[in-house]
Amino acid sequence: MISSRFIWKVSVVGTSGSGKSSLISRIVYDSDNGAIGNKGLLRKKINVTYEGKPVESEFIIQEIDGFIENEKIMSGSSAIIIVADVTKELNEREIQKFIRFVSILERKPLMVIAATKIDRKYEAVTWQEDLDPISKMYKVPVYMVSSRMPDTVKKMTEDIATKLLERKNGKPQ
Repeated sequence: MISSRFIWKVSVVGTSGSGKSSLISRIVYDSDNGAIGNKGLLRKKINVTYEGKPVESEFIIQEIDGFIENEKIMSGSSAIIIVADVTKELNEREIQKFIRFVSILERKPLMVIAATKIDRKYEAVTWQEDLDPISKMYKVPVYMVSSRMPDTVKKMTEDIATKLLERKNGKPQ
């Protein structure tokens, strides 16, 4: 039997300018203004239906600049959102190195890739097809999102909450 309320630490990781702050602003404040005054831990309640029942998941969100390999920071995360900017060249090697590092942690967090700024499609240099090999190799889902397109971010956060509940309930991924 699963409880009706859970708290999850979610780390949002990516290079400077990748769209982390705007993504967090959309998740927490339902705004696309990337100027987050408080760079500390932020909270957001995500309501999902799980096994036919409403469940409240609270995300404690932490922004991490760069793909640092810091077990102390990452080990407490239930989920890690890896942010990649579609208007910049994809740094596959850096993302793969980071995913491999996270996958050896004792407590393995759920990882997803958020390809941001999809609203700027005419400036895009990275596409879903560029991310698919990483997604398949490491079994890390990719979400094409934009802080200016609220539904894309909402779907991603609801999927993360549902996947965390499935893990908690012992369902295979």
